[in-house]
Amino acid sequence: MRRHTFLLAISSAACLLSATASAQSTARPLPTFRLSTPISAVTANFPSTATATTADPSAAGILSASAPLGDTDAAWSPVAVQDTSGTTEFSSLKVTAEARSSANFREVSGSLDTQRAGLDATIGRNFSGNRAVALHIANESSFYKFGNGSTLVPSVSAPFNDLFRTSAGIQVAIQADEHFSWLAGAEVSISGEDLVGLTDSMIFGGLGGIRYRISEDVAFTFGLAGESRLAAEAWVMPFFGMEWEMSDKTSFKVQGSELRLEHQITEHILASCGARYDVRQYRLNGSNPVANGVFRDEEIRVTVGLDWRFSEEATLGLELGQVMWNEFTVLNAAGGLVGETEADPAPYIGLSLRFGM
Repeated sequence: MRRHTFLLAISSAACLLSATASAQSTARPLPTFRLSTPISAVTANFPSTATATTADPSAAGILSASAPLGDTDAAWSPVAVQDTSGTTEFSSLKVTAEARSSANFREVSGSLDTQRAGLDATIGRNFSGNRAVALHIANESSFYKFGNGSTLVPSVSAPFNDLFRTSAGIQVAIQADEHFSWLAGAEVSISGEDLVGLTDSMIFGGLGGIRYRISEDVAFTFGLAGESRLAAEAWVMPFFGMEWEMSDKTSFKVQGSELRLEHQITEHILASCGARYDVRQYRLNGSNPVANGVFRDEEIRVTVGLDWRFSEEATLGLELGQVMWNEFTVLNAAGGLVGETEADPAPYIGLSLRFGM
C-alpha cells in the first residue's frame, strides 16, 4: 500500500511540472542548486548516532561504498579515501555532452537547435565523520543554431552562437546530532559570450538550511536559496529536498526543482527517470546586435537514463528525454524586452562519463 501511495505522489509531482510546462508563468521555481549534490553524498553517510571527534575511522562514520540516499554516483564510485586520522577525502570528475533536435518558435518565426558540452569537478573532505566541505568547479559550452529566418531579435537572423558558463563554489555541512545537519554554500558564475566584461557577466548564488534525518532510509532538507539574475531582480526561494531509500535497490530524491527515481537493475547497471526545471542566462558582448544585453533560456524536461559502471572508478551514462517547455528571452542592457518566445517540445540525447577518484 505504501508503494502505491508513493507512486501516486510521484505521478502528481510530474503532472504538476507538466502543468507548469503548458503555460508561461512569472513565478518560476528556483533551479537545482548544483553544489547540493556532493554534500548530500557526504551527509547521507554521517552516522545515525551522535558522533564525537575520534581518530578511529569506524567510529567516525567514514564514507564507504554503500549507497547514500538517492546518490548513485557516490554509491558506485570509491569516492572516499580512508586514513588513520579519521578524515576522508572525496572527489569526482564528470564530462557531459548533449544534443537537442530543432524546435520551432511559437510566437515568432524561426527555430533553434542546441548542443552542449561540459566538465564538472568536485573535491572535498569529511572531517571526523561529522563535518564536511566541498569545492566545485564547472564549465559548460552551449552552441545555438538559429534557423528558418529567426525573428527572436528583430532584423537579426542569428544574434549569437557560442555561449559559455563557468562556475566555482564551496559548500559546508556540519552534523549537529544524529538527526540534524547544517548546510551552507555559495557559488559564483561567469556566463556569456566571449569578450564579455567579467563583472557584467557574474551571477551569484547561495543556499542555507538544515537536513533532518528521520531514519536510515528517509531524510529531508529545508532551507532558503537565492540566485542573482542578469538585468533582472534576484530570485530568493524556499529550498526543499527529500531522500528516500525505498529498498536496497530503489530510491527517490527531490532536490529543489528536480525529481528523480532510481532503480539498480544489476550490480553495474542503474536506471532512472525524472523531471527538472533549469534556467541559463548569458551576458551578450558589446559588439552583439543587442549590445551588452542578456539571453535567457528556461526549460522543463522529463528524462529517462541508464548508467553503466564499467570499472571501479568510471561510469558511463546515457540520458534520453523531451524538453516539454522552453522559453527564450532577449533583453537589452537596461533590462528592456527585445524578444521573447516559447518553443515546441523537442527530444534530446545526452551522454556522460564520470570518474570517482
